[in-house]
Amino acid sequence: MTTESDNKKEEIEFSYFKPVKRLALIFFAGFSVYLFASTMMLIFLTKSSPEIKVPEVTGKRYMDVSNGLTRKGFRTELKFIDVYDIEDGIILRQHPESGEVALEGSKLTLAVSRSKFFIDVPNLTGSQLPIAINKLKNLHYQDKSVSIATGMISYIPSEKTAANIVIDQSPKAGTKISPDIKVNLLVSSGSAGVDKKMPDVTGQSMDLCFDLLMAQGLTIKQEIVKTGDMNRSGLIESQSIAAGTPLKEGDTVTLTVNYYQLTEHPYSAYEFIEYTIPSDSEKGLYEAVIEDNHSKRVRYSANAVPGEKIRFVFSRVGNSKIYIDRDKKNIRVMSIRVDEF
Repeated sequence: MTTESDNKKEEIEFSYFKPVKRLALIFFAGFSVYLFASTMMLIFLTKSSPEIKVPEVTGKRYMDVSNGLTRKGFRTELKFIDVYDIEDGIILRQHPESGEVALEGSKLTLAVSRSKFFIDVPNLTGSQLPIAINKLKNLHYQDKSVSIATGMISYIPSEKTAANIVIDQSPKAGTKISPDIKVNLLVSSGSAGVDKKMPDVTGQSMDLCFDLLMAQGLTIKQEIVKTGDMNRSGLIESQSIAAGTPLKEGDTVTLTVNYYQLTEHPYSAYEFIEYTIPSDSEKGLYEAVIEDNHSKRVRYSANAVPGEKIRFVFSRVGNSKIYIDRDKKNIRVMSIRVDEF
């Protein structure tokens, strides 16, 4: 038998559970929407990109295939290679290779030719200066007569070479250059006798002057200044000892040298090295020995102390190693590699 008090209890319980059921329904509906959205998002994010076959583009002109590669879904990255016997814009190599399977949006790296008009620098070393200049004026490229301008002509005493004979040249013989590049010459002024005098090296390349200044008994310091002209990299802007000044063994000359900051490393270029002597090292004779496809040679030599910076530019040909020595014992090896595809 149901009493009035029981009816009131049922009413109270019903009124209590009614909002709870409503909240449960809202929570369930919201959770279902969240679960559905999460599932769709997961499916979208984990959806695999379509696979595409890499086409054969080696030997083709890049402009002819670039739009087609984009439509296929490739992201192309170009790396230019200077060549002398192929026209501009020809694809020389590709990665991945043709026939491989890649995902849509993959990167396709292409090595593309960049053709320039280059001339082989003749060998002028050992020639009389007038003959050397004449050689530069009468060159041949295929069926054309071309000439290269003479750059800075510097004279320096030599006990071994007669006066007015070319001792060295920059760029070196066999180097391929464009016609706008000048060839600097280092010429013997004959025997200097007993007294040594500072030669005029301003405007000359560091590559030509270092060994000959070292032979004068000088300690060479370099003050590096940046230039925006790659053709001026390695050229001496000024010298702390004026030309013609009498020299004595152990004098120090500071040369202000231009340096063009590289973003890539071509086969031959001027490089900049900066090395701080560790604080736990010892004072002594510090030397930087360069080894590359040209030769093995010293390009820094000075007495230095811990904490001092060794700074210099040098001409590199191909891959190179830089050995930092203290008192003829190696303490550090650095390397520079040519950028390759």
